[in-house]
Amino acid sequence: MNTPLRLVCATPFIALFVALGLPSSALLGQSLSGAASAFADRWRAGEVSMLTESFSRGGVRLQWETRQLGSLDAGRAVASIREYLGNRESVATGVVRVEEVGGDPPKGYAEIRWESRMRGTSDVLARTLFVAFVSEEGGWRVTELRVMP
Repeated sequence: MNTPLRLVCATPFIALFVALGLPSSALLGQSLSGAASAFADRWRAGEVSMLTESFSRGGVRLQWETRQLGSLDAGRAVASIREYLGNRESVATGVVRVEEVGGDPPKGYAEIRWESRMRGTSDVLARTLFVAFVSEEGGWRVTELRVMP
């Protein structure tokens, strides 16, 4: 019974976001924990092009285990992520920790446990994704992504 009411109430907000030209990702993850969960879900699904919507307009710093790439624009970051993921397939992701650290604009981070394996193998590897966020354009945006062994 409450579901239709929520949908009706949400409709004006959705229309406002569309009218302002804001991306649909601005609707997702209004809280930092929501943004972290959405990122983890997209990472697990391998939706690399969808990750772009969550990147900061100022670029994203990337680190693949011991390989630091520095700050990249969205296009180069997506290419690097595709290369890194290569033959890996995700088994599971889970948000382990989320922390807002304040500042102006507000910043925060999430630790995400990622389990994957190389295609065609059964050995599962566990890694930690460290994802730094900044509040930007009405939502949380990714400023840094590190995959730690």
